[in-house]
This record gives sequence, C-alpha cells and structure tokens, in this order.
Amino acid sequence: MKRVRRLLAAMASLALTGALLALGAPPAAAAPAESRATPHGHGACTATAPGSRLRRQGAAWSCLQVVGPARAHAAGPARAGATDRAPADLCTDPSDDPVVSTRHAYCTREAVRYSLITNENQEIGHALVAIVTPAQLSSSNAQWREDITVLVAEMTPNIPGVTLALSSTCSGQCIAGAPAWGGAPVVLGPDETKEGTLTYNSTVSGGAVSFIQPAYQVEGEILGAIPRHVNGSWSGPELRCDAQVGNGPGCIVMGHLANVTLPKSVYGAAAVAYEWAQKNLTTNNFGTADKPLQRDADDTNAKNRRAQSCTLGPLPFKPDPTVTDDSCDEFPFAKSTQGGTNGSLCAEIIPRQDSGVWSVKLVRGTLNAPCIRAHVPLNENTGAGGELGRAVVADRIIDHEWYQVIITP
Repeated sequence: MKRVRRLLAAMASLALTGALLALGAPPAAAAPAESRATPHGHGACTATAPGSRLRRQGAAWSCLQVVGPARAHAAGPARAGATDRAPADLCTDPSDDPVVSTRHAYCTREAVRYSLITNENQEIGHALVAIVTPAQLSSSNAQWREDITVLVAEMTPNIPGVTLALSSTCSGQCIAGAPAWGGAPVVLGPDETKEGTLTYNSTVSGGAVSFIQPAYQVEGEILGAIPRHVNGSWSGPELRCDAQVGNGPGCIVMGHLANVTLPKSVYGAAAVAYEWAQKNLTTNNFGTADKPLQRDADDTNAKNRRAQSCTLGPLPFKPDPTVTDDSCDEFPFAKSTQGGTNGSLCAEIIPRQDSGVWSVKLVRGTLNAPCIRAHVPLNENTGAGGELGRAVVADRIIDHEWYQVIITP
C-alpha cells in the first residue's frame, strides 16, 4: 500500500499546476458579489452558497474537473516483459498513458481536481484525487472486476474534505454492475485512501464476438458546497469478449499480439526446429513479432496443408533411420494460413541434441525457402501441437487472428 500511495501521490503532483494556498487559514473576507458568468477552464462549476464558510473565504465557485492521468515518473524504463505483469504492477508503469495493459490485464488511471475559484477566476484552493482501476481478465470467463483505489494526493488547508462517487458503463454486449461503494459517495480527507470495486459481465454467446469498452463517471463535492457531476467521463481499455474459443466465453485486452510459447526443455526437437526457421530463413521467418502467423480454425484446411507439406509429391517426407520414431513436423504450422507449402519447396532439417547441446543439420533446400520440414520424434511433434491448441484457448486466439511463436529454453 505504501508503494501505491507514493505512486498515486506522484501521479497527481506531477500532472498539474495551480496556485497552492499558503499554510494557515485565510483571513475572513466580505461576501463577494454574485458572479454573472461561470468560470472557464475549471470543469463543471457551481456557485457557493451565500453566507457559507467557503463564500466567506472568498470562493465564489466550487468546481470539479477530470484532468487526465499524471506521469508516475519523469522518466522510467520501457515496458519490457509487460506480458507477465500483474494488474497492480501495471498501475506503477512509468508512462503517462491513461490505460496500461497486457493481453490479460489492465489498469486505468485518472485524476479529478476539485477547485475553489474567486469571481476573478483565480484558484484559491484545490484537492486532487487520483483514481486507479486495475483488473485481471479471464480466458475462461466473461466476468471481471476492477479493484479501485482512490487517493487524495493534494489538498490545500482551506478544503475541509471532498466526496467522490464512481460508477461505470460499458459498450457492446456488456452489463456493468453497481456503482462503487453501492452508489454512496465516500468522504476523503488529506492523504486519505479508499478502496472499492466495479464489476462487468459480457453477455456474448453463440459463437459471437463483442468489442467492449468501459467508461467511468464521477460525481463529488467539496464539503460545504453543492454536489456537482463532472461533465464528461473517461474511457477504459478496448476489450474483446468472444464465445468462439474453448468451452465458454472469455475476454482479452485489444492491441496485444497473442503468443504461443514453446520451451525447448519440453518440446525438444520441435521447438528447436521452429526457432531455427525463425532465425535462419532469410525472408520467411514466420512466427516472429514482425511476421506473425494467422490462425485458421478449419480442421479440413489444416489436414490438407499438412498433406501438402509432408505426404504429397514430388518429394514426400521420408523418415530418417537415425531419428527415433521420426515424424514430419512442418513450420509454418498447418493450422496457420501461412502453412501448406509443398514440402519439395521447404528446407529440410534434422535437429539433434548431443550432450545437452542442440545442433541443426540442413539436409535439403536453402535458407531462402518459404518453410521448413523437420525430422522430429513423434511425441515431441504431437506435444508441440497440443501446446498450440492449449495456447489458442489460454490466449483466446480466434479464427484468423495473428499470433507470435516464442521459443524459450
């Protein structure tokens, strides 16, 4: 919590500029004349009540404004390895992006400024509340929750406190749950933190796909003023929920390339063969981030492509007697739209492991080939195919979606 508190304070303090009230209460002032025009540049404003404490302090208006996320740090490291980061970690990202995400998690970051404004449109006091809403999506469930944290990062002494109520809606086939804290506003004092939740449920079904985006609304007041709804709202990430993969619906965050990860320690010669193709084929290094594969969910197409690569002439695959339980493994995969090149045009390779060290022998073809055909033990070949199927479900790779193949030790 201390780290979150420090982050949110940094988010707020680096985001905005404004006059800070000197410490100590200002001297009493005569009630100013009624303002004739709502002040500009401070969001939604309402006149303070005549005779109120705020009016006696010189505040003719109390205003609320959504001011955008602040930078957590002036500079910071790039978001390397973001695919492995948890939702709470995303909230500490050093960028000033309003939404930080991976394919399976996101954090929306915003701030609301409460201001006391004179008749001359001068700010004489303010409070700044940072709002972060991290969430984890499920690959097997179309319901999710945002764990909200709101923090008063700044509050000048003439602000007695503020209230905040937060609710959300969502577009597409989506139903948003109840507002945070049951719809009642929370009261916030200096440096105070409150936590709550917002929930969502996608109704996508029957093999459909729905594109969804949460949107947030905030309402609040400076204590002693009149509640004021902020004009406008802010948006969360663009999501996609589908009922096309696996045994039920699930959701992902848009804008992130799906991946299939294959460790060499598990899938042996199969993984080594795919890695060799990515690193050595001069123009056809498929499965990389720059040249991803595209899933084809049609099993008949996959069967025909596999036959083209492995069994059809003019040069059908012939097992090598030096490879135990040899089988034909093709890359790009037959289950991708890039697969299915006739095997006579592929580079043919034999991956081998000797004393824990892998080597690959090119037995036919050139590095300019559009594909490879590898001699791989059958259990490693079928194991890699099974992992591809599991990754399709885990990363919700729908038909004709692009994905990367990542080979790890």
